[in-house]
Amino acid sequence: MILKATSLVLLSFVGFAPVAIAQADRADSMFERDRNVSVQQRPRPDYTAGGVQNGAFLFYPELTLGLEFTDNVFGTSANEESDTIAILRPALNFDTTWSRHALSGDISATRREHFDYSDESVWNYTGGLGGQLDINREANINAGLRYSNLTEPRTSAGAAGQAAEPIEYDAWTSFIGAERAAGRVKLQGRFDFNTFDYDDAPLFGGGIADQDFRDREVYILSARGDVAISPDTAVFGRLRYNERAYDLAPPSVPILRDSEGYIFDVGADFDIRGMARGMIGIGYTEQDYDSAAFENIDGLSIEGQVEWFPTQLTTVTFNASRSVEDSAIAGSGGFFATSAGVNVDHELRRNVIVSAGFSLSEDDYSGIDRTDERLNITAGVTYFLNRTAGIRASYNYLDQDSSGAAGNQDYTKNMIGLSLVLRR
Repeated sequence: MILKATSLVLLSFVGFAPVAIAQADRADSMFERDRNVSVQQRPRPDYTAGGVQNGAFLFYPELTLGLEFTDNVFGTSANEESDTIAILRPALNFDTTWSRHALSGDISATRREHFDYSDESVWNYTGGLGGQLDINREANINAGLRYSNLTEPRTSAGAAGQAAEPIEYDAWTSFIGAERAAGRVKLQGRFDFNTFDYDDAPLFGGGIADQDFRDREVYILSARGDVAISPDTAVFGRLRYNERAYDLAPPSVPILRDSEGYIFDVGADFDIRGMARGMIGIGYTEQDYDSAAFENIDGLSIEGQVEWFPTQLTTVTFNASRSVEDSAIAGSGGFFATSAGVNVDHELRRNVIVSAGFSLSEDDYSGIDRTDERLNITAGVTYFLNRTAGIRASYNYLDQDSSGAAGNQDYTKNMIGLSLVLRR
């Protein structure tokens, strides 16, 4: 049913017009948001890798070599253990030089080698492919696919802190969407299909941290309509419906974790030259669980990011979000994840960028008495040596206060990193 609805949405948005117009013809669109350029996005021809061209394809190979020190490997409140981690990350990105349509992709592998706690050492892999088909100057179809083999941080809720080895998982994410912008009106439709497969891990002291109860498929169908009130500002309404289907059901697990929900929000996106740009959406969300053992979750939803440009050399970015997420704790179906933060990027010199930021977040679990509050502080310096090399130094402070009868994960963690990035 959801696949049939997706097909109808995409066809109605795109229409049936001949392929003829290049992307460049959209420069006067009411929905272009490129009037401002952030510090991180600013072109630096003297310090930007040129890539390797093969026909219409541009390839960008990259190698990162780094060292990271942490004073709390396992994210514990007592008996903290420190370690140094060596990081190796080869990566390859590619893009096309076509005048219309687009295709891009990336692949990377990351090795994190712990000097003292070798069982914490992991390989992670990710690769993705995305593209856009231009139907005409008003409409396009876009799609993407990504595979990731990832490792849960030790600070994650659930069994991550008690497992004798890091918990790894595979994630497939994919989407297909369509967009049509004509005059002051833009319509968008999109269908996402994501899967998550978690590996079991041994526990400290014996036993297995069985994670099969978290394996699931997630379907998301979304529709959005924008109306431009000027060339730099538009208002929108958006509806996103989701289904979360878990692989295991009773009697294999005690409780069925399947659910369905939606987010409806309204907001605005804007790009006011020399001042600010961003998107803010505020609305209502509800997630209903099939099992009566889990309480339904509903309330305010927020999604926003605003970049402020006090000078051409400084970008201040504000972020805020509030959404319902699936829980990694067996006794809870989900939780409200709320966060807000600010980050400052300053171009000290053309090839030197200093950054600093902080964020506050809260995870309020449903069905159990637990609330996790976190403070995250970051700072960093990026130094571009030339087109092919750069150095990055960073600091990260994380403090979590876990309250309630089921809250047992208080910790503080400091991380210092230094990396060399080589590009072609």
